[in-house]
Amino acid sequence: MRTEDRVPSRLSVSAEEYRHAISRLPTAVAVITSAGPVGCTANAVMSLSLDPPSLLLSLATTSRTLAHIRSEGRFAVNVLSWSDRRLVAQFATGTPAERFADVPWYPVDGVPVLTEASVAMVCTVRETVQLLDHTLIAGTVTWARADDTPTTVLFAKQQYAVGHGATGDVC
Repeated sequence: MRTEDRVPSRLSVSAEEYRHAISRLPTAVAVITSAGPVGCTANAVMSLSLDPPSLLLSLATTSRTLAHIRSEGRFAVNVLSWSDRRLVAQFATGTPAERFADVPWYPVDGVPVLTEASVAMVCTVRETVQLLDHTLIAGTVTWARADDTPTTVLFAKQQYAVGHGATGDVC
């Protein structure tokens, strides 16, 4: 096959084509929390800097959790372990009270940290930038805890799987 045969005839992508392509990129699943308590499921979290320790988070601009993060100036990233994969769906829909129902948590600097999270980081908002229909939040990590034992929930191809390379049952 010649290189020219692979060059697209058009340079636009539909939302459906993009969703299909980007779904092949595995990402860790986290519950983002802020004072209220409020929280939501997210998979757009990445390391930003080591000095100071910082991360970048992307939330829909219409998110209730984002509104609390902006007003409080703090948030937590709670990375879910495979044994807590039920929380993915629980924090994706419903009222804040329904999302936190029967979920043990404790406050760190006024921010709810999920007791069962395999990794938890509390951050202070450094900067927010609205881009298209999402808002990027740069957060400086002020507290962190990590448990190396549990496997992490990954999301790819619209399914959930166990981290560390093994696949698991679909939720």
